[in-house]
Amino acid sequence: MSLTGEVFLVGDDGDLDILAGERDGRPDGMDLAGPESWRTTVWGSRSVRRIGARFLPALVSVRNGDLVAPEEIPAFLAEIALVRAYSERLAVETCPPDRTVESHRHHISGRLDGIEASARYAQGVGGGLLIW
Repeated sequence: MSLTGEVFLVGDDGDLDILAGERDGRPDGMDLAGPESWRTTVWGSRSVRRIGARFLPALVSVRNGDLVAPEEIPAFLAEIALVRAYSERLAVETCPPDRTVESHRHHISGRLDGIEASARYAQGVGGGLLIW
């Protein structure tokens, strides 16, 4: 199972309208946020918390995903830049035994690319992001 990032709009009634299928203009695969295990081993790790991230670590304790409201997207994009700036250190500190640090860093970078693209897409349509 994988973590995915879903773009949503907030309806007039306050309900979330998740963009799917043809309504979701992102390229295939850009919704991937990493393997399910990354909820705790990477995004929710002490390493990510130590650098001051708050959105990604919330994936650990939120049962149905972490919601980034439309007005929080700029702060979320800043967090992605922060995590990216520390990606080498994070790769070393969170690398599983069956992967090289360089491979893990590359995987982290690729997932950050997808998460960032989804957040920018959400921002462009006035929506938010749900990672679950």
